[in-house]
Amino acid sequence: MTRFASAGKLLQGLKQILPQSAGEWTLRLGPEVGFAALDGIMAPEGTSLVDRGLLSGEGFLIGAGSSFLGSGLGRLGGKAIYGKRAAELGDEAYQQKLANATTAGDISASVLPVFTPRPIASHVYEQAMAQQSRQQQEAMLQQEQERLLQEALLGSVLTGGGSLLVPGSASLYS
Repeated sequence: MTRFASAGKLLQGLKQILPQSAGEWTLRLGPEVGFAALDGIMAPEGTSLVDRGLLSGEGFLIGAGSSFLGSGLGRLGGKAIYGKRAAELGDEAYQQKLANATTAGDISASVLPVFTPRPIASHVYEQAMAQQSRQQQEAMLQQEQERLLQEALLGSVLTGGGSLLVPGSASLYS
């Protein structure tokens, strides 16, 4: 019986961090879709369409996973910080604090994809490097490092600023 109760609590917790509207889904996962598309488009010359698709899928899963992980941890942190004061704050203020914590967790986790192992990307770039000269290999590694840095910076800007774009939405600045 406790397994079902635990599963019910898990599902209820997931519902609380999942976006509730099309706009929220777009703000939450739009950057991940864009970065995944860039992963496929920016693959080395000669990469097959299948490998480009796998590369994009890997990027999307890692990005979306880090977003939801950060949101969940942010919400748990918010409950730990504000939970004892929920009655004092009132339901509306408490829910706003939890929404802010969820957003903060999502933003904080935006750097995780940079440090996550990417076996498909490693395979694609290793194949490409095997076909390139040493000088081209160095340029390709530099290009990948620059792309990851730009992706991390753009992700921080997009996820941090995205919550400011929706009137009435939870924001770290409200």
